Amino acid sequence: MKYKIGFIGTGVMAGAIINRILSAIDTLDLSANEIIAYDLDENKLNEFANKGVVKGSSTNEIFENANIVVLGVKPQFYAEILSNTSTINAKTIISIMAGVKIATLRNYLGNEVGITRIMPNTPCTIGKGVMAVTFDKCANETQSFILSLLNTCGTTLVIEESKFDAVTSISGSGPAYVYAFADAMVKAGVKGGLTEEESKLLTLKTLEGSASYAGVAEYELSTLVERVCSKGGTTIEAINVFKDKGLAEIIIEGVDACREKSKLLSEKL
Repeated sequence: MKYKIGFIGTGVMAGAIINRILSAIDTLDLSANEIIAYDLDENKLNEFANKGVVKGSSTNEIFENANIVVLGVKPQFYAEILSNTSTINAKTIISIMAGVKIATLRNYLGNEVGITRIMPNTPCTIGKGVMAVTFDKCANETQSFILSLLNTCGTTLVIEESKFDAVTSISGSGPAYVYAFADAMVKAGVKGGLTEEESKLLTLKTLEGSASYAGVAEYELSTLVERVCSKGGTTIEAINVFKDKGLAEIIIEGVDACREKSKLLSEKL
């Protein structure tokens, strides 16, 4: 096989994965010229070609010449692509496509090809993401190689495909929840007299530090909340307002709605 990995589509997430792989290429069993990519956007292809990635001329070329193929197209396009593909020599297909189940891909790919489904999130762009991964009919050696590539994007979690709708509602869509909460904090800081720059710095560094500490602390999250609060202090006033307004219930309801929409989309694709 001419190439170890090929990409069909180099959009936000697929492009992020390529860039993260290239940033760690010296630590991987891979070189830039063993990667081939194809995209309808010539500018995107040229961007990666300038970094050593081979520029493909068609989806068929990728399927014929790459051992592992990453399908990074929008879900509404995969059926046309696979239906019009004459030869698939790839041993493994990796799907980034939200909502497209492995069983659905099997209808086009048959039972001989290994399939890996992944759900990344946007912080993968800077190597701080988290990515759910599930394997189907992939050899152990192939799984190890794929994980070595994906780990350049952050943390990977191998999980059952049945949990992917829940994954979508937590980590896939989760950055938007954090940005919304951060935006409200920044606005509250400005209301209190801070400049927007000051409030944004304080907010983002607080979120970053709190998440890092929660990851290593020996306490449950609810206990960490209590440890910041002191009776008659300032923090408890904010927490009490959050409780009175039902913040936890609002968040859970929102995540539930996201998960249900993910299930609905999966049924249609």
